[in-house]
Amino acid sequence: MRETLRILLSPDFDCQVAADGTLALVQALARPPDLILSDVEMQGVDGYELLRRVRAQPALRHVRVILLSGHPAAAQPGGADLYLVKPVQPALLIEHLHRLLRPKRA
Repeated sequence: MRETLRILLSPDFDCQVAADGTLALVQALARPPDLILSDVEMQGVDGYELLRRVRAQPALRHVRVILLSGHPAAAQPGGADLYLVKPVQPALLIEHLHRLLRPKRA
């Protein structure tokens, strides 16, 4: 799924992929992204824990985070900018990414 998303998003976005949440955090700290798109269900550090660790890092607190899951959440996970249930239509995902990355008006 990572590679499919990278191919889908790369025409509009500069994409990096990580095999798991631990590597994603290492990459984000080395080169802070504008947005992290993470699956909730990952081996080791899952999407919720990745979100918690990202929010705990002063250098990453500004980073937008979208969580993807195959299961509806009872409530929006605290700290996530968006929670989407898979399957997500590609056009809708791209629309959400553009909206979250659009500069805020003063």
